[in-house]
Amino acid sequence: MATNQLADAVLDVSRPRHAISEVTGRLSGILQTITAFFLFLFVLAQPLSIAASHIAYAGAALAWVLRLALVRRGTLKSSPLDLPILIYLFLCTVSTLLSPLPVSSWEGMRKVALIFLVLVVAHNVPNARRAKQLLAVLFVSSLAAATWAGWNYVDGVGLLVHNPLPGTTSYRAGLRDGDVILRVDGHNLEKPQDFLRRLNSEPAGKPMQLRVVHGGGIEIMKDAVPIAIPSDNGSRATSLSDLGMQMETDRPARARAFYSHYVTYAAVLQLLGCLVFGLWLSHRRYSPLSSAIFAGLLLVFGMALAMTLTRAAWLAFAFGCVVELCFFVKHWARNLIIPAIVILVIAGTSLAMHRWRRMGIIDLSDPGTDYRILMWRDGIKLIEAHPWFGVGMNVVRDAPSRFDLAAYKKYGWQLHFHSTPIEIGVELGLLVLAAWTALMAAYWLMLARLVAQSRKLADPFPYGLSLGILGATSAFFASCVVHYDFGDSVVVFLLWFLAGLALALDYQLAGRQQKGTTASAGAAA
Repeated sequence: MATNQLADAVLDVSRPRHAISEVTGRLSGILQTITAFFLFLFVLAQPLSIAASHIAYAGAALAWVLRLALVRRGTLKSSPLDLPILIYLFLCTVSTLLSPLPVSSWEGMRKVALIFLVLVVAHNVPNARRAKQLLAVLFVSSLAAATWAGWNYVDGVGLLVHNPLPGTTSYRAGLRDGDVILRVDGHNLEKPQDFLRRLNSEPAGKPMQLRVVHGGGIEIMKDAVPIAIPSDNGSRATSLSDLGMQMETDRPARARAFYSHYVTYAAVLQLLGCLVFGLWLSHRRYSPLSSAIFAGLLLVFGMALAMTLTRAAWLAFAFGCVVELCFFVKHWARNLIIPAIVILVIAGTSLAMHRWRRMGIIDLSDPGTDYRILMWRDGIKLIEAHPWFGVGMNVVRDAPSRFDLAAYKKYGWQLHFHSTPIEIGVELGLLVLAAWTALMAAYWLMLARLVAQSRKLADPFPYGLSLGILGATSAFFASCVVHYDFGDSVVVFLLWFLAGLALALDYQLAGRQQKGTTASAGAAA
């Protein structure tokens, strides 16, 4: 009798615990699904909208953190990047706390914190199938962006104004030679005749509302200003000459797709191109279909990269591919193929720059090159003056009067230092620069180890993925010498996403090795 009462008491206690565990498990599964959904949304939005990418990333990170709070045991995995990441984040925080403009520097910490994406991706890509799905979505979305970039050349992005006559209504309203009209009454117009039809369809006395980018340049809506052209008492123009100006369809000088700058688009394309090149190398002998798909992607991304006319991205992409070839080809082929590629790329880039941009690879007469050199000189001086923790993130941007920068005075452009190491050294100091260098070195070495491990597998996907990420990361390092790509959240998002895939692959290979060791031990026993 006493035994039965004791058993009933134990069952009464265990049932609530079992129910709680069941509810927790269901909630954990729901959060895991939500995290996966936002990750797919992230890769879909990454080439199309930076705002949507941030929202999707925030959703994935929040859902994953909530799941961690529910299921603590066995959820987190250690990696060779954990300690370098922690040291880097700690030193960045110290530098921010010591900043003379803490508000500006804490704003910069948001970009630093994007490194958390590495962990979100790494812990939510459980197998190669999920990695393939995410990459497929990323490639399709990137193809859509490349298609849009090409369509801008065909259809145009607005109307380019030529020679508006002084005294005319358009001139008095503010239109000048070289201006680009992006919208008319809220509508996108690419043909001059559409402008005439819109003008003649306006009710008498109603002004035409324009969105105009003065002086052309990069034709994006955030730089457009409103201009209102009053109607001429109901009179109708039969040709553009009646308006006292000429117009033509404006096409972008350099491809930028959905991004606000062609350099950003070029940096993204160099990462994608290297990634696809690695996948093509590993699949070309295993699967004709996969090889053809990756070759097509490489062709499209290569053409889009060429249309950006960004020499640093071209050379960085070539460098990343050369690194991949160094790991892929045999010794005798390496001695022949790689020097030929280097010579061809340098010569081709030089010819293309002379043809389309009227400059060489290194041209001191180019304002962009001169601006870089001036900023680098002043950057080194600032590092010497503030060696340990820098001047603070975004302080140069928000308080330029504190610094006597020659490039600002000469050109009037308030930009960054056009070099990731110099920018980090100026804003965060040499300690953070050393931590960042150690982090990147540990990451690159991990990728090299992954390439060596995955090469032994029968499946070409892990090998191609690790090889492609290694090339993309090497290309990123190369472009960072002359660009501040690490400060561009669009580029950093893709960089950390690929790092997360690499860590996920590292976990998967470690799991395979552990299973193999266990199986061998069991067989021996």
